Amino acid sequence: MLNVSAWKPFPRYMAEPEEETSAGSDISPQDHDLIVRYAIIGIFVILATTALYLTRVISLPVTAGVIFGLVLGPPVDAMVRRGVPQHLAAAVVVLLGVLVLLLLVATLTVPIAAWSDQFPKMVAALKLKLVGVLAFMEEFKQVAGDLSGDDGAKVSVSDGNPLVSIAISSTAAAGGLLIFVATVYFWLATRRDLKARTLRLCLGRGARKSAGAFFEEIETRTARYFGLVTVVNLGMGLISVAIAWFAGLPYPVFWGALAFFLNYLAFIGPIIVAVAFFAAGLLSSPHILVAVWPATAYYVVHLIEGNAVTPVFVGRRLTISPFLVFISFIFWLWLWGPIGAVLSTPILLVALVAREEFVQYRQAMRELEQAEGEGEGEGAKGQPAGTATALAR
Repeated sequence: MLNVSAWKPFPRYMAEPEEETSAGSDISPQDHDLIVRYAIIGIFVILATTALYLTRVISLPVTAGVIFGLVLGPPVDAMVRRGVPQHLAAAVVVLLGVLVLLLLVATLTVPIAAWSDQFPKMVAALKLKLVGVLAFMEEFKQVAGDLSGDDGAKVSVSDGNPLVSIAISSTAAAGGLLIFVATVYFWLATRRDLKARTLRLCLGRGARKSAGAFFEEIETRTARYFGLVTVVNLGMGLISVAIAWFAGLPYPVFWGALAFFLNYLAFIGPIIVAVAFFAAGLLSSPHILVAVWPATAYYVVHLIEGNAVTPVFVGRRLTISPFLVFISFIFWLWLWGPIGAVLSTPILLVALVAREEFVQYRQAMRELEQAEGEGEGEGAKGQPAGTATALAR
């Protein structure tokens, strides 16, 4: 019988080599635990998302209240350091915030009412200028409906009494606003006790230190982020007032307030303001070039603000990846609507800070274990043989 060397010119007829079994190819218990851990985290994320969606009537104002409580924490701490009781300081800050909000509403009531009357005319002017685009979109929608087999029969809740719908939505908005204000107050009034009780639950000095650093870093970063973004948005509002005044649009203060508030809404907010500028320009002038310059000027200023001004003011520690900001924006917009989109960046900031603190905590614990192991090894080398054996036992 020919040996293996005789079949070397014919490699396809050679016997297949046996696979070497190695212990590294099998899944170790550590890898198995890691897979189970990530699976549990995935299940928890799915369940938490479902719970937040089902309880959005309560979870949305509560989350917004906690975020604003983090922002308003430093003024309360400053008042407490001057001898003001914490509950009184929280009440004063919340009352001032409510008064500022009422003042803004009273100032903008007349411009909002005036532009709400002009809104149908603005929509009609946009439809007249964009008739070709709208016709293409309508044809595309009809083709998509034919392909999906949708016969167009839909059931809408709005077909009923509109007064009932308005009453229900107004009651839900009032209840959500009440929950939001109460959450801000109780968070500011009891956050020190809450922090102390949370730290008592942490087992070990390292865990308590990491949790304390997490709370401090969350408050510092969130307050700094909202403060800097508010200053930038205020600048955008003033520039929008100037653009509206030069364009001859009525109530320039309205355009400044619109740009200020919608600039908190990433990606979509500036586009809405630019479209509104364009529609208002169409009402004031029939010429397309004259109508388009306010929207163009605003959007150019927004591009400069988003790519040059805000990164300089915000700084490296508060800079977040645009991809993560976009994903967070889409997720919270789908889950909670426009208010969720406004809260998307602060929530992402809290998650990133939590991740950083957790990584630092694990690294500190690993270094501590290595230091303890080296200390035990040196102590065992310095002891006599009998003592080393006793320590080993």
